[in-house]
Amino acid sequence: MKSLKEKAFDNMQWTAFASVYFSTIQFVQLFILAFFLSPAEIGTMTMVLLMIWFSQALADGGMSPVIIHRKNLSDGILNSLFWINIVYSIILYLLLTALKQPLSDVFSQPELTEFIPVAASVIVIAAIGTQFRVILNKELRFDLVARHEIGSITLNFIVAVLMAWQGYGIWSMVIGYLAGAILSTIILVYYGLSFWRPGVRLSFHGLFDLIQFGFYQMGERVLIFMNSRVDQLLIGSLLGAQALGIYTLAHNFVVGPTIRVNQIISTVMFPVFSKIQDDDSMLRKGYLKLVKVVTIINTPILLGIAVVAPVLIPIFYDIEWHNSIYILQILSVYALIRSTGSPAGSLQLAKGRADLGFKWNFALVLVTPPVIYAGFLAGELPGIAFAQIALHASLFVPYWFFMIKPLIGPPAKSYFFSIFDALVPGIFMGAAVWVVWLLSGSMNTIVQLVAMIGAGVLFFVYFAYKNEQELFNEVLILIKNKYLHK
Repeated sequence: MKSLKEKAFDNMQWTAFASVYFSTIQFVQLFILAFFLSPAEIGTMTMVLLMIWFSQALADGGMSPVIIHRKNLSDGILNSLFWINIVYSIILYLLLTALKQPLSDVFSQPELTEFIPVAASVIVIAAIGTQFRVILNKELRFDLVARHEIGSITLNFIVAVLMAWQGYGIWSMVIGYLAGAILSTIILVYYGLSFWRPGVRLSFHGLFDLIQFGFYQMGERVLIFMNSRVDQLLIGSLLGAQALGIYTLAHNFVVGPTIRVNQIISTVMFPVFSKIQDDDSMLRKGYLKLVKVVTIINTPILLGIAVVAPVLIPIFYDIEWHNSIYILQILSVYALIRSTGSPAGSLQLAKGRADLGFKWNFALVLVTPPVIYAGFLAGELPGIAFAQIALHASLFVPYWFFMIKPLIGPPAKSYFFSIFDALVPGIFMGAAVWVVWLLSGSMNTIVQLVAMIGAGVLFFVYFAYKNEQELFNEVLILIKNKYLHK
């Protein structure tokens, strides 16, 4: 019988494959759409997506994680949660549609009134499949969850690119997004029905406790959205769609990959942590190792992107996109600082402490907008990017005291050393790739890019093995047990 570690490793492979595929298709899709759409058009679609993402943060009332956290829930409770989520999503759709005119006025984009009602229908469509996805996660069937993500992004890509090619502009992105959501829900329902079937027998016994848990989780989601997207909201309302399109390209390059990496690990580790939530020693050990793995993975990705950006962006994009290079390099440092705290979400939910995340993000939402706005006043787009670095760097130590210490306890040095040690391989790799860039300046740009990426991979593997040999060997053992000892 497989150990919990081996199950987590197996599931992480599926989630990793789906996430890498998802991120790759997203990158290729944005690359292709940039040939047909202007930065302003992509900025307008970003405004639409910001509204949809905010609504989806509210869509299930924050009660989906409780299904994983609670080990035994009756069919009546599951049915109640399912139907409450459907009704709630319909209310959110109607509310967002009713607010389309004020929202378009805020962003000074009259055409948003056309796109919002169609794009917002994703809220209801996604709500149908949400609980099925949660059930699949609880059953550790990440292979099935991966298939829905792969199918969804593939259809989104095909529809968006074909429609953009035919000259449908922003509608190509709206309809592509909608088509992907429909297929995603169909796949989730198809697979999810094997594990649970919704019914009409409802139960409200103990539902209040679940709603209370969901309130904190939903509140945390809203606050996280505000904290992570306030930069885009301000740029869209203060600088317009053109600037937002440029910022979105840079943001997707650096923040997108880290979000996917953190989702891979956190999605898998939440149910794993939930199974050992009463064993504080094992939970602490697992979390510290998780932080180290996340940092080891994110550091070379982000620093590598920052170093190759001056070569990469001019190869793929027209000159109107070149202003994103400097923004991208600044945001890579911000994303790296931010990513070190991301795994805490799975730990909080596993321990049933959604209130911690809510309280932290409530405090953060009070300071983030003023700091970001001050950055805008100081230097517009670059100022906003630098402001985020300053803010998250200053919160690094307080985050330990208020968010991590109550869950895994002292000493703090174990947590900080896990992060700092994991930074070393990626920093050395980034420096090595920068030297390759300096030495290869006379090369053809494509050859130069290939040389930099190839050198980065080789240097990172070498430095990671030298600095984290124990962790490196542990991963190798898992791979051998999985593929060689059949």
